[in-house]
Parts: sequence; structure tokens; C-alpha cells
Amino acid sequence: MDQLRSNIRTLRCKSISRRYFVPELPFRTLMTEATIRSALADTSVPVYQREEVVISKFIEMGQLEDGKLPFQLNTLITIVELSMEEAESFHEKQWEFIAPAFIRGTLHRKFEEDIILPFVEESNIGGGAFGDIYETILNPDHQELGDMFPQKFARKEFTIRHGSDRSILNHQKELMNLAILNHLKHPNIVELLGSYTWNAKHSLLFPLADTGNLHQFLNAENRSAQFETDETIVIALAALSSAVQHVHDFSERKIDLDLIGCHHDLRPRNILISGATFILADFGLSTFKPRSQNSETPFKNGTDDYLAPECLDLNNGLKKGTVHRSSDIWSLGCIIAEIATYIAFGRQGVKEFLEARKHKAGNWEVYYFHNGPGNPSGSVEEWLSRIESLSSGNTCALLVRLVRNILCIDQAARPRAREVTFRLRLIALYDVATDADLLFRKIRDADNSLDLLIEHTRFMSWRHAIGILDSGEKPGLFANSSDETMSKFDIYLSCLKRLRGDLKAGHARPWKTQYLELSRIVKANDELHNILSQEQKQKYREYLNIYMIGENDELFERIESGNSNVTLNNDIRMRANIKHINTILAKDDGSNSRRMLLELSAVEQQQSFGEYSLGRFHDGGPIWVEWRKYGKHNADEQTLKTLYKRAAGIAELLSQDKPEQFRTLKCTGFFHEPVKAAFGIVFEIPLRVEYDINSLRLVSLDKLIAQTADKYSLWPDLDDRFWLASTLAASILQLHTVGWFHKGLNASNIVFFSKESVGQGRQSVREPFLVGFNHSRPDDPLAFTSGVSDTALRDYQHPTYIEEGQGFQPEFDYYSMGIVLLEIGCWQPLSKLMKRLTGSYEERRRKLLEERVPQLKVLMGRDYYEAVRCCLKSDFGDPGPSERNEGAPKRVLLQFGERVVARLRKNFVQ
Repeated sequence: MDQLRSNIRTLRCKSISRRYFVPELPFRTLMTEATIRSALADTSVPVYQREEVVISKFIEMGQLEDGKLPFQLNTLITIVELSMEEAESFHEKQWEFIAPAFIRGTLHRKFEEDIILPFVEESNIGGGAFGDIYETILNPDHQELGDMFPQKFARKEFTIRHGSDRSILNHQKELMNLAILNHLKHPNIVELLGSYTWNAKHSLLFPLADTGNLHQFLNAENRSAQFETDETIVIALAALSSAVQHVHDFSERKIDLDLIGCHHDLRPRNILISGATFILADFGLSTFKPRSQNSETPFKNGTDDYLAPECLDLNNGLKKGTVHRSSDIWSLGCIIAEIATYIAFGRQGVKEFLEARKHKAGNWEVYYFHNGPGNPSGSVEEWLSRIESLSSGNTCALLVRLVRNILCIDQAARPRAREVTFRLRLIALYDVATDADLLFRKIRDADNSLDLLIEHTRFMSWRHAIGILDSGEKPGLFANSSDETMSKFDIYLSCLKRLRGDLKAGHARPWKTQYLELSRIVKANDELHNILSQEQKQKYREYLNIYMIGENDELFERIESGNSNVTLNNDIRMRANIKHINTILAKDDGSNSRRMLLELSAVEQQQSFGEYSLGRFHDGGPIWVEWRKYGKHNADEQTLKTLYKRAAGIAELLSQDKPEQFRTLKCTGFFHEPVKAAFGIVFEIPLRVEYDINSLRLVSLDKLIAQTADKYSLWPDLDDRFWLASTLAASILQLHTVGWFHKGLNASNIVFFSKESVGQGRQSVREPFLVGFNHSRPDDPLAFTSGVSDTALRDYQHPTYIEEGQGFQPEFDYYSMGIVLLEIGCWQPLSKLMKRLTGSYEERRRKLLEERVPQLKVLMGRDYYEAVRCCLKSDFGDPGPSERNEGAPKRVLLQFGERVVARLRKNFVQ
């Protein structure tokens, strides 16, 4: 026994309370069954009782399911020295013992003086109104903790002062809140490791934040290595906002619990930093309520700079107000403002911002981000403007725009935590993507190969698709983004970083040695594209078409040269070819004019429809003929030669293979008919197998609407009308991507081919075709007419185009599209919609917007209404056509795609 006692004493350690205890692990190694038997042999315990009384009971008490020995280690030496009577009574005392990984609850006070906590080192690292924070180290030999409990952790101690039970209540409240939040396992919400009460003090145990808190970070002389770049700060900030979001909207399916919460004490000191992670902590003031209630709560206490204006009225005797979750949002906005300041100006800037906010409120000198209830702070606005002016277009400017949105005096107008998280994540993606884009441009400066052009344009198309491409319209608000982007944030971020790394490697040495790296970039672009939703992929294609084709007049030659390692899809090739032909025709190159010429005798005309005809080739194929009249007074030889070349050019352009989205007929040639003083442009009719030329019926949209407007039973289904509207808008956008404007869009130039005549049943409108293209200049005296008379066309034309005679702009086609969409939505002819609308063309446009367009909200829904309104107002985030002398930038096309095409596309059923 003496030897055992000596061995145990050798294992003893002193706790922070300077009392001895024996660490569990070496003790268990020492206390083998053989050792105990040997020690007992030297005691007065009878041999026949040793096995039953000591050995069995000792082993029984020590072998729990988790294999831990829960003994009060400072009494273990006494245990082995107990007499038989003491040993028998020991088990009956029901002592409570603790192991740090399982510390919880409150120890019975009668035994507290016998408890020794196995903490070997501890230092104070902070404190507050209700207690102190300690960095605590557990004896490494005490327990095999694995991943369950760290050796070094933080201990928050609540001190009971002057008999007050407030500390107890705060401890219990925070313990309850943390127990709720522990179910989320959110990486940015502090984790509760355990709790206990000892020596009249309540303690909560947490993982140790190894980098301090955000207050210390913002006031540090230098940035830590983990936050060397701005993007790491924004990424951490977005994750912190996600933590606030989950506090505000707590939902945990495993325990079937839905709550609304509010932190009530958001400030930098309560945001811990561990590595490159911001962690939300200190939930002592937080509240959680059933979702059936609102978040309204009387303000309780606090005087921190980050309080929302509704919390306290300093000019009215510190009168406390009513707060909501929006008060947390205000505090978060203040924190974002300080972080933007730190990014822009560093530690000194944070101090200057603090001084700039200082003002008198009653008898107090305060540093709030407002001037009291209902009063915004002018000094804060000036400071934000300073950041913005010095940081235009970068991360700080984007953060400032978000802060302005958050620091709204009206609580109801502040964004929710979910939206703040959404914006911060987009800013983070924008930041990384901007770096990658800059690297793309640097590489292309050295090598402007088609491969790089394609991959760069694909990357920009992806940015547009998820809403992080600055198109010039309110940069940083990212109105194009969706929840699809947010749910895939981590995946996008990882792919972006890999792409940026590959680009950096490519930029580090000559590109000609980097084909393998190019393949990696292609792969990264593929990954980014594959993650997109179907709607986002459509936006991706629209951008790719606009910028891949629009920026490169020589793209067709570059493609045809075959000098590319990247496979181009057929859609791009078709568009490049159309753009190529369009460019040639713009130069009046008529060298191939005879290739499209048809003999008059080859065409048989059968039915006339105003300026159009149905017919057939003599060898059997059905055709559609569009007449381009010139008038006999223009029939001199030179005029005919010019008109011949233009007809040939139009036929050449319209004969090219086109993507289906263009919704145009394929031209097979043209012929001249002197008797009619016109050229006939001949198109193939996409005839279905079940049709024949005798049963084929043609109807234009204007005739269909006019003949069925008063017969509701014959109106197309609502789904079909959405389909029609979406298809037509998409067609105009597709045409514009190759520089091909319609210039005469109206309901008579939209036709359908079917077997039924109007009035025999509901007409299918799912396969429209655009006809009546006029590629002559508007001011050309030889310009062809199309479809309807000039007078009837004018109500479809933009007032600026009619009254000022400017060169044609995309918005003019969009205006015409808006009129057609209005007819489809109301299913009324334009003549009826314009009835009693008088005045100039501009005044009539305004009256349409005020009196007719709002009806669409009831008939077709808000998205449809907004699409039509954008078309008629030319609301595409760019100066209107009357304010510009040059062609509209490509971003107008993108805005048409976003504000009109995408809105319409959301509503139809495929």
C-alpha cells in the first residue's frame, strides 16, 4: 500500500485553485487490477472480503458506457486507504463527480468544497457587466478527449454579486439560448461545450477564439495573415450575416422547432475571430419566440455605439423604445460600415470615423451612427460618401451601397438578414471574379487568340447569369441575382478560386507554353456553367450571343480559319455567319447577287394577303412570298439596279441557317415581277407532315386578335399567350445579337400557319414567325414598305423615331414589341386600345402608359406589366434614344433580356 500511495502521489498535479488532483489517464494506467490486489494484500481487509467489497465495487463504479472513470480524483488516494467499513459506506454516499467533457448542471452544494476542477492554467481575456472571460487550459493527461473537447478553451464566468440573482438569470437565459442554437451547428455561431456551477459561480465553456474579437481586429496595427486580402474579410462577413440570419429565423427539422430570434447585442466585441472566421457570440440578451408571434420586444439595456435609433431616446430621459429584428440589422450595418472603413483606410480610419460620429445628445457625448430617433446622421453619410469616392467600383464601394440600404431610420424599410447575407455573398463572389477578369485581360493583352476570347466571354457570361457583372446600372445592387446563386455560394467560390489560380499560373509565363493550363480553364468554366439553373443558363446564352458575336466583326473569319483548340457549338457558328453576311451587305457588296435569283416561271402564286402571298414552287414545295414594291415612277435603270442589289442582299441574309429562337422563315431566293413593279422574296414554309398546300391556312396576329377580341371562348389559353409573348420578345433579342433590327415590327408582321381558319376553334399561337423585315435606311426615298400602310405603322413606332428621324436604335424595336405585348395581354387590337387617345405621338405614348398598361397587372400579372412598361418607357438603365447620337451599348440588349425576356419567360408553361 505504501508503494501504491507513493506512486499516486507522484502523479499529483495542482489545479488553478492550488489544490492537488490526480489526472485520470495516468491514474487508470496505474490502477490495474493486479496493482490493487497487491496493495490490498498489505491491509487489514480480510482476504475473503477483498474481492467482493473492494475490487468488484471499484471496477463497477469505474466502468461506464463511455469508458470514463467519473471519480473525484482528489479523494482517490483516500479510497485505497479506506477500511472495510469505510469502503462499504463510500458507495452509499452517492458522491457526484465530474469529467470536463461532460460538465453540465449544478453540483450539489454539500460536495462543492470537495470538487477540484482539473484546470492547470487560466488567464483573464475579457469581461463584461455580468462576469469575466478566461482562457483555460485542461490538464492534457486528465482525459482522452479526442474531438469532443479541446485542451484549451474559453470559460465565461458569471459572478453572483451582493446576493443578487441577476447573474443566475443571465446564466440560465444564455445557457438556454445556446442550447437552442447548438442544434444548428452553424460554424459562425459560438458552440456551447458545457456548463457548470462551482463555488457560487456559473460557468459556460466555449471553443477558444484564437484571434480575439472584431473590436481588437479593427484596432490592430496590422492585419493578421488570415485576412491579408479584402475578399477574406468580405467572405467572413457574409458568413457572420448568415449566422444572424439563422438566429432571426431559427428552424430545425430534427427537433421540429421553428422560432424567431433576436440577438439584441450585436457589436464588434461580441464577434469572435478564429482563424479567418467571424463567430457570433454573447447571447445573454437574446430572445427567441414562437414563429406565430412577431419579434417586437421592449428594449432592455445597453449603451453601445451600435444601437439602432429606436432603442433609446437620449433627448427624452433615456426613454426606451420597442425593438425588432430590424434593430439587429441596424447594428450589423454599423459593423459593415466600420469594416468598409478598415478596408479603405485601416486602423486610423476606424478611429477617425469614431471621431466623425461624435455628437452631443442631452448631457451625453455619444458616438452613435444616428442622431436620435427619426434623425439620420449627416456625418455618417459624409463619411460613407468619402469611402465611395475613393473606392469607386471596388469592394468598399459595394459595401457602402449595402450600408446605405441598411442604415434606414424606418425600421420596416431595412432589409432582412437573409437579404443582407445574399448581398454580402454576391460582393464576395464579385470580388474574386473581378480578380479573375483582370487576369483574363492581362493574358489577352499578350495573346488575343480565339481560344482566350471564347473562354473570357464564357466567364463574363457566367458572371452575368448569376448577377455579379457590373453592367453600369447601379453597380453593386446585383438585382439580377436569385436564390439559386445563394444556395450554391460555397461551390461557386471554390470554382472561382481554382479558376483564378489557373489564370495566375498562366500569367506567370508565356501563354504559348500553357495549353494544359488552358484546358484547366476550360474545365473551370464548364464547372461554373454546369452549376447554373436552367433560367441562369438562358441568361448565360444571351450574354454569350451578344458579346461573342457583337464585339468581333472578324469572328466568322477567325472561326473558319480553324485556328482554335476550343470546340464552338453550331449555334455560335450560325450567328457568326449571319453577322458576317450582315456586315458585307452593309457595305453594299452585291457580288453574289445572282446566286439567289429565281426564274419568275418557277413560282406559282395562289393566295394574296395584302403585301404577302401564299404559293408553291412548280416542283411542289409551299412558299411564302413577301413583296418589296418600288413603284413604276422609280423604274429607271439605275434605280432598278440598286433595288435589285438590295433585294438580293436581303435574300442572302435571310437565307442563312439560323437558330430556332430567331423565329424567321428561311429565304430560298428572290424574283422580279415587272408587272407588279416589285421584287418577290421567297421563303420556305415550315409545313408539318399532316398539312398540304390546299389545307394550309395563314393568319396574322392582328387579324387573329381583331376577329376574336369579342369572343372570349376563342381567346388563346393564358399559358399560350405567355408563350407567344415570351417567344416574340426572345426572337427580337436574338435578332439584335447579330445586329439585325426589324424596324417595322407590328401585329401584322407576326404570322401563324395552321390547318384551321379563324373562328373554327381556338387558334394555336405557339409557333409564330416574324415577317416583314425592312433593311433599308428610314430616310431612304427608295425604302421598301412592308405589310401595312405607313399611317397604321406609326402607332407602333417610338415617338422619337417618328418625330426626330434619328438613326435606328434597339429601343425602337423594343417599343414596337411593347405595343405588340400590350395587344397580346389585353387581347385587343391596337386601334381599340388607342381609341380616344389623342395628342402628339409622345402624348399618346404617355396615355398608353397611364391608362392602358396598368390593366395588365390584373390580366397578366406584375411581371408581364413590368415587361411592357419597360418597353414603352425605354427603361433599360441607359440614356434614352433621344439623348444619344451613337448606337446603344450592348448593355441595353442585356437589360432588355433581363427586364423583358426573362420576366416573360418566368410565366409560361412549357
